[in-house]
Amino acid sequence: MEDDVKRRIKLALVALALLLLVGGAGIWWGRPAYRSWKQRRLLAQAQMFLAKGDYRNVSLSARQVLSLNPSNLAACQLMAGLAEMAGSPALMDYRRRIAEVSPTPENRLLLASTALRLQRPPYPLAAQILDDLRAGATNLLAFHVVSAELAIRLNELDAAQAHLQAAARLEPTNELHRLNLATLRLGSTNAALAAEGRAVLESLRQSTNLAVVALGSLVKDSLRRKDFAGAATWSAQLITNPRCTPEDRLQHLNLLLRDKGPEFTSYLESLKQRAVTNVSEVGGLSTLLIQHDRADEALRWLTNLPPALRVQQPVPLATTETYIALTNWAAVQTFLADKRWAELEFMRLAFLSQAALQKREIAAQTHWRSAVREAGERLGALGVLLNLTDTWHRTQDKEDLLWHIYERYPGERWTLRELHRLYQAEGNTRGLNKLFGVLVELNPKDFEAKNNLVATSLLLKLNPTKTYELAQALYTERPDHAIIASTYAFSLQLQGRTKEGLAALEKLKAEALETPSVALYYGLLLSEAGQTNQAGKYLGLGQKSDLLPEEKALVAEALKRMSPRS
Repeated sequence: MEDDVKRRIKLALVALALLLLVGGAGIWWGRPAYRSWKQRRLLAQAQMFLAKGDYRNVSLSARQVLSLNPSNLAACQLMAGLAEMAGSPALMDYRRRIAEVSPTPENRLLLASTALRLQRPPYPLAAQILDDLRAGATNLLAFHVVSAELAIRLNELDAAQAHLQAAARLEPTNELHRLNLATLRLGSTNAALAAEGRAVLESLRQSTNLAVVALGSLVKDSLRRKDFAGAATWSAQLITNPRCTPEDRLQHLNLLLRDKGPEFTSYLESLKQRAVTNVSEVGGLSTLLIQHDRADEALRWLTNLPPALRVQQPVPLATTETYIALTNWAAVQTFLADKRWAELEFMRLAFLSQAALQKREIAAQTHWRSAVREAGERLGALGVLLNLTDTWHRTQDKEDLLWHIYERYPGERWTLRELHRLYQAEGNTRGLNKLFGVLVELNPKDFEAKNNLVATSLLLKLNPTKTYELAQALYTERPDHAIIASTYAFSLQLQGRTKEGLAALEKLKAEALETPSVALYYGLLLSEAGQTNQAGKYLGLGQKSDLLPEEKALVAEALKRMSPRS
C-alpha cells in the first residue's frame, strides 16, 4: 500500500513537471504573439488619435509601441511626424532609426533632408548620405531635390541647376520643378534669365498649391534687389493666403519694421495674440524682436503670457534666449534653477553651462558634461549641442563632442570630416595626427591618410624610426605621387640625407614642384642644401598654402638661414 502511494506521488510529480514544462513553453511561445498583438492594437489607437488631431495620445501610444519594439517602423514614422510638427531635434533620431530599420534610398534621403535643416554649413551628414547614394540613386527624384537644396545652401548654383533640371526630366508634369528653376534663375547675373524666372513666378501666383512658394520667392527676390516697396507688395499678398507659414508672417513684420509706423505696431500685436493660441510660434516672434534690438520688449511679452503658457515649450526656451541676448547671465541661472525641461533638459543644462562660463564659475564644465550625458544616444540632441558650441565659440567642447558622437556612431563619418576642418582651421597638428591615425585604422589602404599621418608625425617628431620606415614604404609604392614624394624627401632631410631627398623630388615634373604643398618642402630642402637662390622661389610658393604652425616655424628658420646676416 505504501509503495502504491509512493508510485502515485511520483506519477503526479512527473505529470506536474510535464504540465509546467508544456505550460511554460506555452507561456514563452505565446509572449511574442501577445507582444505583436499589443503593438498592432496600440498602433491602431495611435492612428485613431491621429485622425482626431489628438497628438498627445498619438505620442503616448507610439511611445508604448517603441517600448515594446524600438524598431517598429510605423511607430517611428508616427513619432517622426510629430517631431517634425513640433520642430523638435528628436526628428533626426527618428529619421535615423527609420533609415536603419528600412535602409531604402528614400528613407536615407529623408534623413539627409532633415540634416539640412538641423545642421549648419557645410551640412556634413547630408553631404555624406548624398555621396553614399550618388552611384545608384541618380534616377530618384528625391536625390536630385535634396542635392539641389544642399547645393543652394552652399551657394553652388550651377550644381543646383543641374539637379533641378534632372528632377524636371524625371517628373516633367510637376510645376514645382519649374518653380524651383525659376527661383534659382532669379539670382542669375544674366538679366534675361532673371527676368524669365520672375515672369514664371508671377504666372504661378494664382496656383492653388504653389502660390505661397511663388510669392515667397518674389519677396526674397525684391529684397535681394533692395526693392523694398516691391517686397512689401508681394508680402501683403502672401500673408492673405491661408497656406502662408509663420515664417512668411514674420517676414512681413520685418518689412513693416522698416517704417516703424502704426501698421507695424498693430501687426505685431496681432502676431502676439496669435502666438497665445499657437504656442509653437512664440519662439520665432521673440527671435525676430531680439534680432532688432527689442529684447526688452520680447522679455516683457514672454513674462506676461498666461501662467499655463509660460511653462510650455518653446516659451521657456525663448525666455532663456532673451535673457542671453540681454547678457543677463545671473537671470539665466535664476530662471533655469530647479526646473526640468523633459526632452529638452540637455539644452537647459547647456544654457546653465554657458551662464557659468560667462561668470567664470567652475560649474561650467560640470553642467556641460551633464548636458552631453542628458543628450544620451540621441543624435538630434547631440547635434543641437554641437551647434551651440559653434554659437558660443567653445572649440574644445566642439572637438570633444565630435569625438563623442563618432565613438557612439562610428558610421557617422561626417564627424571625422568636421574634425579635419576644425583641426585645420585651428592649426592643431596633434589633433590632425590623431585623426589620420583613426582614418588609417578604418582603411589601411587609404594612402592619402597614411601620407598625412606620416607628414604630421614628422612635424611632431613622433616615433621617428617607424615614421621614416612608413615614408619609405609609401614612396616605394607610389614614387610618382608628388605629395608622397615631398613627405619622403622631408623624412630624408630629417635623417641628414638632404641630397637624396632632393634627388627624389627632382624626378617630379616642374609643374608638380610648383604645387604649393610640394614647393614648400622642396624649398626647405634647397635651403638646407645651401641653394638659396632657388629656395626663395619655392618657399614663396609654399607659403600660399595653409601652413601648420610647425611648417611656419620651418619656413621662418629657413628664411633666417638664408638672410644676408646669416
